[in-house]
Formats: sequence, structure tokens, C-alpha cells
Amino acid sequence: MIWHIVFSDSAVEDLLRLSPEIRKAIVAVIEKKLSFEPEKYGKYLRKKLKEYMKLKVMDFRVIYRVEKGLVTVFVVAVGPRRNDEVYLEAEKRLK
Repeated sequence: MIWHIVFSDSAVEDLLRLSPEIRKAIVAVIEKKLSFEPEKYGKYLRKKLKEYMKLKVMDFRVIYRVEKGLVTVFVVAVGPRRNDEVYLEAEKRLK
């Protein structure tokens, strides 16, 4: 089964802030792994983000939600893990 990947506007902005090389690498991993088995490659988060998963790509994290009824992967944030930056930003975007 092929999953449809949807990027939030904020996630697109996150990607556009990265260098073209890093952006291309992250998008390639997202398409390769999340298009076919999004739950196999990700790990569920805790607390306020417990319905979301993370995918590790180099020093970056992709925060996403698997919507099984729609066969959709919804990406909400992409960013560096340092100081839990990407997780805090994802929480803000969910409010």
C-alpha cells in the first residue's frame, strides 16, 4: 500500500530554511520510508505528542502523524533535535 504524504505549511517552511542538499536528502528519506511503511520506520512520541511519530534523518527529526483511515502521513515539523527544539515547535503548532 502506498501512503499519501502531506506536509503542513509550517513543515514546508522548515524544509525551505535548510540548505538544498540537506532538504533533498530529508525529502528523499521521507518519500522512501514513509510512503510505504510509516509505522515501521518511526517511533511514537510521548506526552502532548503521543499521537505523533518521529523519523530520524541525519541530525534532524521529522514529526508526523499516521492517519490510517485516509492512508495519509501528515508531516507537521522538520528540524534539529538539539535542545528538543523540533518537539517544542511541533507542540506549538498543534495548539
